[in-house]
Order: sequence, then structure tokens, then C-alpha cells
Amino acid sequence: MKLFRKVDILGTRYSVYRVASGENEYMEKLHYGGLCTTIDHRIYILDLSTTEEWGGETEEVRKSMEACTLRHEVIHAFLNESGLQWNSFAPENAWAKNEEMVDWIAIQAPKIFKVYQELGCVG
Repeated sequence: MKLFRKVDILGTRYSVYRVASGENEYMEKLHYGGLCTTIDHRIYILDLSTTEEWGGETEEVRKSMEACTLRHEVIHAFLNESGLQWNSFAPENAWAKNEEMVDWIAIQAPKIFKVYQELGCVG
């Protein structure tokens, strides 16, 4: 496991790690490409070059997928630090923990940011 960098997310310091296949037991067991933990404020991103499934892909394809996964986990961190992770009437199905919702935000965020930049409304 290699510390990639540390980032501030709404006043909380998160450590971002790149992990090789098999290094994180939880990620391995659940076949996760990324993980955001709330207790120790860590984000783990699977180094796809260390996996059998992604080993044959180009570095550009792997890096693109890792970046998408990193955006996804950062969105989880923002929702967690905002106190929204359990903000719904059904905690086990809270909208802020819904993977489809988090994926949508993570995938669309660069496009939204580009429009903000074009409109000059990024402050």
C-alpha cells in the first residue's frame, strides 16, 4: 500500500492510498476498485495494473478508470463529512450511500465544472 497524497475534505484530512491487488482484504473480498472509510478518513484506490482483469489494458485506460474511481470515493468523503451519509428515512438505503447516486455525481462532476468554468461562475 502506497500513500498517494493527503487532501482536505471539508476540514478533515484524508489519506489517499494506492493498493495492489490482494493488499486490502476488504476490497479483495468484495471486489472493490475503491473504498472510502469514515472512521480513519482514508481512501483506497486499487492499482489496476496489479490485477489480472486490467493488466492487459493500456496504461491510459487504467489511469482513466482509476481517476473515475477516485472521483467516486472523494464524493463519498464529501457526503460523509457533510453529515449526509445516513441522511434519509431508511439508513440502510440512504440516498447519500447509494452507489448509483455517487457514480452520477462522480461521472458528471468534470462536465459540470467545465460548464461552470465557461460561465465564469466558479468562485
